[in-house]
Amino acid sequence: MNEIFQYTPAALLALASFAFVSSITPGPNNLMLLHSGARFGFEKSTPHLLGVSFGFGFMLFLCCIGVAAVILEVPYAQMALKILGCAYMLWLSYKLWRGGALPDEKTLNDHSHNQAKPMTFIQASLFQYVNPKAWMMGLSVPSAYLPTTGSVVTNSLLGVVLFTIINLVCCGAWVQGGAGIRRLMHNPNLAKVVNISIVLMTLYCAASVWFPA
Repeated sequence: MNEIFQYTPAALLALASFAFVSSITPGPNNLMLLHSGARFGFEKSTPHLLGVSFGFGFMLFLCCIGVAAVILEVPYAQMALKILGCAYMLWLSYKLWRGGALPDEKTLNDHSHNQAKPMTFIQASLFQYVNPKAWMMGLSVPSAYLPTTGSVVTNSLLGVVLFTIINLVCCGAWVQGGAGIRRLMHNPNLAKVVNISIVLMTLYCAASVWFPA
């Protein structure tokens, strides 16, 4: 067993700590999950939540076994991902600004809100590949936390399972937080403040794509 898994307790703790900090802090996924929880509730946002965590888990596995690093060596690949990620978040910011990041009492009952749907499992999974923060997290694990001895595949699998579980719990907290915000919709002034805050944080995430690493 020791020949397969080369993680020490300290290494696992370090990986778990990185998984928690990187998963709980604000980013595109968490802001979208906050919005989904507020607009649709926790239950309807579950496919979105699972898509984020398991989609990222698969991308993390690709990073750990070296596939992602090879892809990013393709000329202009990193620039293309930055442009796509930034463009998506700018579009999302515009959509949230026009439609309201959160529904008020009027839009909760109107036809357009009833037609709106949360992100699906597949959509959330695919979004990870244009999410700059997800790439940063994924590429950090093999470079800083993956053991250099033992089986790369089995070490990667253990790291991915640990990271995915922690990520799922952290992202779930954001969905639950959004679901809790629904109770504030009776106060239009507070709802407006929350709306603007979510839009501004999304714009910041778009701008942060171009910040130096």
